Amino acid sequence: MALALSGCTGAAESSPASGATSTASAMSAVPPSTATLYRPIDALCPKLDLRAVADIIGPVGSRQDTSRTSGSTANLACTATVGRLPNGVVMTVHVDIVEPDSARLMYEGMRQAQQGSGPVTDLPGVGAAAYTYTDESTGFNVVAYDANLYLTIAAAPLRLGAALPGDLPARLTAVATSTLATLRT
Repeated sequence: MALALSGCTGAAESSPASGATSTASAMSAVPPSTATLYRPIDALCPKLDLRAVADIIGPVGSRQDTSRTSGSTANLACTATVGRLPNGVVMTVHVDIVEPDSARLMYEGMRQAQQGSGPVTDLPGVGAAAYTYTDESTGFNVVAYDANLYLTIAAAPLRLGAALPGDLPARLTAVATSTLATLRT
């Protein structure tokens, strides 16, 4: 669902990653969030700090915002190019601000679906719960939830088949953490 909403399609083929956990243990390990609820915003791109990725790949290029808001629910996406060919990436940051407990349910459901396709790795310290995975069509992905916010970040190479930088996972984790902090204020 998150991939379809962010405009990414394709079969979810994952490469093995260390730290994969079972669905049962992942579901029981997700604590309820006690964070302040997030409120819808008009546009996501201006709120994002992509410097952590730009520092290793190159300048942030074009950005495209997409948002739909209805009452207290919002679906926001920002797609940005970072760097240039041959080593640049396209990043898609997708945020759903939903009713309380819905973000946790989205997170648990998508995590279970992703584990059916390949391993996921827990990512401590980001929101109420987070994990990462690698997918052939969407690249490296960070998925998190916190209170009523569900966040996905995908970074895929601009050039099909190009390798992603080795420290990209840490850089995307920094983007996820800063995005949650910015949207919380």
